[in-house]
Amino acid sequence: MDDYTNKYKGERVEIALFGGDYQEGVLTAYCIVDDVAHVELNGHILIPLQNIASLHCSSRCDAPESDWPPQGLRDIDSGDET
Repeated sequence: MDDYTNKYKGERVEIALFGGDYQEGVLTAYCIVDDVAHVELNGHILIPLQNIASLHCSSRCDAPESDWPPQGLRDIDSGDET
């Protein structure tokens, strides 16, 4: 399993749970509780990974247009491969 804790830690996320419920907040940790992997939101909300249908990093979608596409993709799209 890939560990994205450091990549998304501190980012605002929306989590879709199986069954149709949603949670949103700031991703503060990825941890193991009683041998079960959890994500932690806002420093106190623990959600078992097995209950998560999807995780969406909303803070990256709301980035200013000048931040997207990343510089490497911008070069590829313009044909300036170096």
